[in-house]
Amino acid sequence: MKIVILLISVSILLLQLSACNEEHRPRLAPKSQTNSSETTGRLASSSSKEDIKIDSNKKNWSIPVKQLSDVEYPDNPDISIRHRLYDQAVYSSLEIKKLDGGSYTFVKVPANEQTDTLILPNIHVMEWIPLAPKWLQSDEYLSYVALINQEWNRHQVRFYPGQFELRGGRESEKITRVDLARNCLNAYLWEFIIYAEEDGETKPYYHSWFNFPKDLYADLFKQRNGIDYARYREPLENWLEPENKPINLDLLREVEREQELVFQSHNDALYPLLGERKKKSVNIIYPPKATKIQDFLTDKTRYATFTPPGFYNKKTPRVTELSRFAQLEKVIQRKITGKNPSKTPSQELELVFKRSTDGSLMRWVIGGLEFSKIPQRSLEALHQGWQMSMGIANHSFYESYEEQQANPSGNNPFYALLLDEKGHWLDSHKIGIDGPLFHFDQADSQRLHLWVLSFERHSFVGHFSFNVENATLR
Repeated sequence: MKIVILLISVSILLLQLSACNEEHRPRLAPKSQTNSSETTGRLASSSSKEDIKIDSNKKNWSIPVKQLSDVEYPDNPDISIRHRLYDQAVYSSLEIKKLDGGSYTFVKVPANEQTDTLILPNIHVMEWIPLAPKWLQSDEYLSYVALINQEWNRHQVRFYPGQFELRGGRESEKITRVDLARNCLNAYLWEFIIYAEEDGETKPYYHSWFNFPKDLYADLFKQRNGIDYARYREPLENWLEPENKPINLDLLREVEREQELVFQSHNDALYPLLGERKKKSVNIIYPPKATKIQDFLTDKTRYATFTPPGFYNKKTPRVTELSRFAQLEKVIQRKITGKNPSKTPSQELELVFKRSTDGSLMRWVIGGLEFSKIPQRSLEALHQGWQMSMGIANHSFYESYEEQQANPSGNNPFYALLLDEKGHWLDSHKIGIDGPLFHFDQADSQRLHLWVLSFERHSFVGHFSFNVENATLR
């Protein structure tokens, strides 16, 4: 009998130890819809794929590029606005050359005699590589959220004449801009877009997709973060969704004071069809004919999803949880000091929403806001407002090379996070938003407008305004 009791006791102890260890062990989470993969899970300690061999002496990479025809990409939102000679330029590959000093030159190699060689010389590529800011690295979960959200959000950088070269002299069209983008999917999925002038407008002229070299990515990741890439490789390659764990906001900022704001909701009206909303309206599946923003604030809302290598696809609609944004209950403004190296004095807004399906509350915390960077705009020019993606220390979706280099992620105080009632992180992509867009009212410099960008910025799914303290700091 004593032996039986002893065996039962040992079994119970082993079960308790197993349960304890489970909290700290990588495991797969239930399947949920993502942009790029049906697999979700926790951070894995190592990748199951072959090792990436890094050669620090390697200086040249040659990568094939892919262009997509209208048959391959029927839901391309650029079809309605592109150049008449779109994709007549043909390139066979992209060459990346490492220069002394750590910069890189990108060379687009033409596939025929009618296409010019295109060169982006002396590019500092670190700001395209995801970063876990050093002031967060004591918290592995926050570091993971920061890295994942930087990889999961588009970062497209503009280069203008004088910053790129065309060689060959065969291109008859006036090339006015070249963009290099890390898209919002898995690691390595990048894009090249060329723009040309037509009828006084800048229009998409060429678009291709390529895989950034794995060994170079891994090397740059380690240089940028001081962390081996293997530690985060699997979730960055395979879109592994972080668990919903508590977020320690105290690691992001120190609060000096706060006040509740009187707000106005404008969700009973629609938004102007300008900028991205104009061309991407074709990728709204439900509601088919919205007459107001409130029509989107339901779990029935569907958009074209974004699939590898980086294109919109209406055949697999993106599910949302936009009922979480159905009703704004409260807006709080806080004066804060960031925990970034510069200890940036800034503002934080917290918006509390009530879900229409079950009455649960959700917090949207947007911090590191510098009012001096937010412009005054009319509603007709709201697409020129200040916008940012969800996450921590992100770059914006679109910016110039000068803007990117002048605002490094390593000192960026910005953060935008969705939290449940208990302060646990919620995946904004799963819910159906990309981030905030701000502008001050054209007629009232104290009044701040906040627009909620939907998944892939296909639409707006919220519009609110409120008078803020310290707006005059602009």
